[in-house]
Amino acid sequence: MVIGCIGGGSNFSGFAFPFLHQNFTNNTETRLLAAEPMSCPTLTKGEYTFDFGDSAGMAPIMNRYTLGHNFVPPGIHAGGLRYHGMSPHVSALYDNGNI
Repeated sequence: MVIGCIGGGSNFSGFAFPFLHQNFTNNTETRLLAAEPMSCPTLTKGEYTFDFGDSAGMAPIMNRYTLGHNFVPPGIHAGGLRYHGMSPHVSALYDNGNI
């Protein structure tokens, strides 16, 4: 089992994707668990849809789990990134049930 914190997805990807690759290529069954902060529950409370990559609505849209580009976490926040979306790669793998 691999457990990793997840904010926008990059740290988790670097740590967990090699194990996921082994699951796909060598038919291993390592379980990957992404732990997110309650203040920015992008995967568990977000919607899998197209959204802007920034809060200004200027960046390209991407298909991923998002709390909406207008999302602002509480003022007192100690849960990682203050970001509304999850990486498209992590989002697709989560939606497919791989993590």
